[in-house]
Amino acid sequence: MIVEHGGNGRLLAEKKGNSSENWIDFSANINPLGVSTSLRQVLVDSIDRITEYPDITNQYEKDLLRDHHGNQDLEILLSNGAVGLFYELAQTLKPKRLLILSPTFMEYEKAFHQEGTEILYHHLTAPHFTWTVEGLLSAIDQLEAGDVVLLCNPNNPTGSLALVGHLLEIGKKLMEQNIHYILDEAFIDFLEDEEAYSFVPYLSDFANAIVVRSLTKFYAIPGLRLGYALGIHPCLAKINERRAPWTINALALQALPVILKDRDYQTQTLKWLQKEKDFLYQSLKSFSSLRVLKPSVNYIFFQYTGSKDLREELWRNNIFIRSCANYRNLTSDYYRIAVRSREENSCLLATLEAILGGKEE
Repeated sequence: MIVEHGGNGRLLAEKKGNSSENWIDFSANINPLGVSTSLRQVLVDSIDRITEYPDITNQYEKDLLRDHHGNQDLEILLSNGAVGLFYELAQTLKPKRLLILSPTFMEYEKAFHQEGTEILYHHLTAPHFTWTVEGLLSAIDQLEAGDVVLLCNPNNPTGSLALVGHLLEIGKKLMEQNIHYILDEAFIDFLEDEEAYSFVPYLSDFANAIVVRSLTKFYAIPGLRLGYALGIHPCLAKINERRAPWTINALALQALPVILKDRDYQTQTLKWLQKEKDFLYQSLKSFSSLRVLKPSVNYIFFQYTGSKDLREELWRNNIFIRSCANYRNLTSDYYRIAVRSREENSCLLATLEAILGGKEE
């Protein structure tokens, strides 16, 4: 199974015979503020650390994350980005069945499919692409002890959100049935009211639950890579004990304490996002051929109802967007774009106006 991702700007630019510096990449949901001043400085100051082996245990960093989340009972599993964690969890849990949303991040399916797991889908339907507790509980009735439910919240690519109260209802049912519960919160730190949606504060009450977090999107470090899983689920300790040493590089370990306490950057990011997310959403809605889902975080999901190949048209104008054609339960008329700077967002909107013929196509 081959999974397509956004963020291939350099490769696509070379394919089109152009320099990647001349393109605007809306296909990857990375914070456009870039690397913070404090993180840049610590990376420069720590460059000689690459001549040393990193700490195998990562105990200091795990304790930092426990303090960050206010829970000393959590097992922490650090990772070179979040995506590898799904493969490690699949290899360890080896469930007979996995229930996921559809559409959702495709790496879940790939990771568990490689372990011989049967993949079940809970289909999300237009226009809102949300799920209900009743509907998901009905799908869970197909599962048995040892199976896995994996939910992305906010969901990628739709951006749809589930309140933590709904997640707790699902979690209680799964715990009663001895079904594993994995929650991917890769984009949740882009929410100003994160506590209304995050499962992390409740992990001590759910021995069957695991939350996966990414630090690469919010802090703009996809090339450095850093993610983690947390919970009291026994499989986390099992993975920590058996995994290969030196799985996290020295610079990523130096970055962690800096980004966790960088309140200025966090505040600046949320301020930027609130302003630009609303601007881009309202502007996209003015195009009659675009059916735009209200965004929750730093990307916007929409359907194009016209007859053009919108991605190809934008390619010709040096702009990359993410086609969602390879997501299950979606077709080639669905797209996802990142929220970027005002200048870049305005450039996208002007180009769309030229392609679509103004506000009416």
